Amino acid sequence: MKNIARNIRKFVASVATFSTVSIGIVTVSGSSPVSAATGNKDFALDEQWGLQVTNVRDVWPISTGVGVIVAVVDSGSGPNPDLNQNLLPGRSIVRGRNEDSATDVDMTGHGSHVAGIIAAQMNNDIGIAGVAPNAQILPIRILDSRGNGSENDLAAAIRLAVDQGARVINLSLGGKSQTNALQSALEYAASKSVLVVAAAGNGGPNADTTYPAGNDLTIAVTAVDLTLNSPSFAQRGSYIDISAPGINICSTIRTDVTVDPARRCAGANEPYLNMSGTSMAAAFVSGVAALVLGARPNYTAQQVREVMVATARDLGLAGRDETFGVGLVDAYAIFKSLGYFPDKIVFPTVSSLGRVGEESVGGTVQIPESERLQWYRCLSPGEETLVIPIDCEAISRAQRAVYRPVRKDIDAFLRFATLVTVNGVPQLRFSATTPKITAIWTSISTLEVGGSVPIKDLVVSASSGSTTARVVSGPCRVTKNILTAFETGECKVRISAKARQPYPKLALTVVIAVVQKV
Repeated sequence: MKNIARNIRKFVASVATFSTVSIGIVTVSGSSPVSAATGNKDFALDEQWGLQVTNVRDVWPISTGVGVIVAVVDSGSGPNPDLNQNLLPGRSIVRGRNEDSATDVDMTGHGSHVAGIIAAQMNNDIGIAGVAPNAQILPIRILDSRGNGSENDLAAAIRLAVDQGARVINLSLGGKSQTNALQSALEYAASKSVLVVAAAGNGGPNADTTYPAGNDLTIAVTAVDLTLNSPSFAQRGSYIDISAPGINICSTIRTDVTVDPARRCAGANEPYLNMSGTSMAAAFVSGVAALVLGARPNYTAQQVREVMVATARDLGLAGRDETFGVGLVDAYAIFKSLGYFPDKIVFPTVSSLGRVGEESVGGTVQIPESERLQWYRCLSPGEETLVIPIDCEAISRAQRAVYRPVRKDIDAFLRFATLVTVNGVPQLRFSATTPKITAIWTSISTLEVGGSVPIKDLVVSASSGSTTARVVSGPCRVTKNILTAFETGECKVRISAKARQPYPKLALTVVIAVVQKV
């Protein structure tokens, strides 16, 4: 049996200090604790930057990982009050001994932190929320209190996880090589359509490939920081598949662990800690996989892998690269690709005062390139629509974004429409209607108390016929063709223009607000 104790030990820190630089954990000197949030059911939810940049919270209304088992092959998991509800009975495989174990089997704290990132309970008034807060964690301990373990134990743990119904196996650990037993175990997981997620390693840019992340049967995850850049400890290589948050990640630890208070999060005396490393990043990807399987339980491991890779947010060099893989895992993009967030239909807009001779302007911002523009004349007002309104007719020679209403448009409502092709199907999109088109209007909408305006200046018309006005109601009066306001309120004024070819007699009742003189 090949012992990889030296390699394993590089990614598991000591219980007392969590200070060892490793694949699983990297201490960031001078890092400040996550501050407390208020008004949330999970105390530090708003400070979980990883959930924000991966858009995880956007998909919780659709999936929280219910019914999905994620095996965490590590140092054990728990106890922690934010985690206990989602922990299945643990197992221990150390030096070939396979035995049942209580959930309180975490020997270093590393496994508890990884498990919390994946499935810490949500909406329980404490701590944090996991990526898949209703998934279940199957903790399988293969590491002793010093972080030592063997590949044969790892291989046995993978097989056990598969047989216990895990859909995802998280391996926040690794070494420099792999045995035939490990290869066989990964092939077994693949044959049962179980997704294996592995940490890419914390050895730095010049380190050799880490296994099992370097095996094509796993999805290898590297870390990014809060600026979506690669941290100094992250390894490089063509084996890296995808990126996820891995710096100052707040998650659960054992309740009885003594740690540096400056690294605590979610409360100064609570069992939560900021840790950094590709172990944390791998846990994010395992959690996202659980969200996908919660919504698509019939998906194969390959389908889950493909949808995560295909929708990742590109980082660094264009396309896949050796630093970030395909880019940052994006839960919203994944679920959008699955049809849960259909593209919002963007309709054309129209800017118009509804006046003859004055420009009405159609807008197509954020609409796919239009194959045709068209103005319509309608009998009644209406909202934007995809259906051709039955009371609308296309206006001939009105196929540009700007249209000047003419005499024929008086008392009608205009719509601006675009023709676009969606999934190979032509589609007309109609704007909401303009105001009713008129050929007569007022030059002002307000008057100060004591103010006045000549009727010839008040009434504007496309017709050259003489104009008049009379007060229907309100604190105004017309004297000698001058409209005067004498106290605050609203004046309804009937304005009109005599018939003059090509226009008939025009009339309109308008409201003029009377305001206090400043």
